[in-house]
Amino acid sequence: MIYCVTGGNGLVGRAVQNELEAQGHEVRILTRSPRKKGEFAWNPAQGTVDLRALEGADALIHLAGASVSERWTARHKKAIMDSRVQGSEALYRALEQVKSRPEVIVSASAVGIYPNSLDRVYTERDGGAPGFLGDVVRAWEAQADRFEALGLRVAKLRIGIVLGRGGGVLGTLLPVFRWGLGSALGSGRHWMPWIHVDDLAQMLVRLATDRSLRGVWNGVGPESVTNADFSRTLAQVLKKPFWAPAPPAWALRLVLGEMAQIALMSTHCSSAKWQKIGFAYRFSELQSALEDLV
Repeated sequence: MIYCVTGGNGLVGRAVQNELEAQGHEVRILTRSPRKKGEFAWNPAQGTVDLRALEGADALIHLAGASVSERWTARHKKAIMDSRVQGSEALYRALEQVKSRPEVIVSASAVGIYPNSLDRVYTERDGGAPGFLGDVVRAWEAQADRFEALGLRVAKLRIGIVLGRGGGVLGTLLPVFRWGLGSALGSGRHWMPWIHVDDLAQMLVRLATDRSLRGVWNGVGPESVTNADFSRTLAQVLKKPFWAPAPPAWALRLVLGEMAQIALMSTHCSSAKWQKIGFAYRFSELQSALEDLV
């Protein structure tokens, strides 16, 4: 099969490309700066897309979007929202011009659509988070739903905290923990819906290839953990002490501003929908996932 992937040079995109190519598929990457064979140009802000990337493709996996892990200045918040809306709009307009369209789009989404809760376990039927992150995810998913009008099957993956090499949350935490300064954040009671990047890549490929699957799916591992348990396990895997005092929530908000919401949000997410269809996690336990990555 032929897959077109946006955001293909990011942490998740690289894992998806590796998974697809290992299965013998052709992968076309849409990127702002194509440099090698198989990469095609697009500019979501300008609405331009190289149609050769989409023509004859069997599936479109849409992962592109500005990072939410940079400080939320007014300018960057606009970039976060615009990149998701404009990216989808550019793809929609391009597909209107393509003679042989993909049959499916799998769009990234995020667990930020769920309100903070220390007690509730969220399923795909939930939502309603107030504030900026909730607004972004709702706009993101609404854009994905538009592709049904072009005859595409639509699947949306609400991605949790992705564990991978060379980026993501581990890219931020590993230097601190390797110095022996690792600790929980705030109370440490908030839930982290983690997933190994290889399992996430498998989910995206499964949604793209299984014609019976559509709608919303939680892109999380089999069991969320609290921030305290996550931090303690990471320290154990690195054989480092876990004693440093946890920075209080107010200090994180002072340093990170509104973006502290990312570090402190609590979303315990269910993976029951994946288990119901027999999805086999390669990394079902946090310790084995961290040992593989660090």
